[in-house]
Amino acid sequence: MNNLSQSQYLDLAEQALRAVENAADAAELDTRRDGSVLNLELDNGEQVIINLQAPVQELWLASKSGAYHFRYQSGRWLDTREARDFADLVQQAVHEQGGPRLRFDGFPG
Repeated sequence: MNNLSQSQYLDLAEQALRAVENAADAAELDTRRDGSVLNLELDNGEQVIINLQAPVQELWLASKSGAYHFRYQSGRWLDTREARDFADLVQQAVHEQGGPRLRFDGFPG
């Protein structure tokens, strides 16, 4: 688990979700938010799902290209298997499923 307080985790995780929502909006990609779950809905009917996992202080990403868990480390959200960047994997998942290229400007931690 991270060395973050629960409020720090929630603040950083919400910043990450807002950054994804903003990038999706800029790319005219539909989003649906239900509490801690964010669905990116592609024009072809595919979905990429991101959700917060507060008990373990992680972000989870589910897509056709795979499922990933991210922890906040060294000022970034990194996947727990290969230390790949959250924003990079979100961009990859959306693009691989036929969606637009998302652009993250100044992605927060």
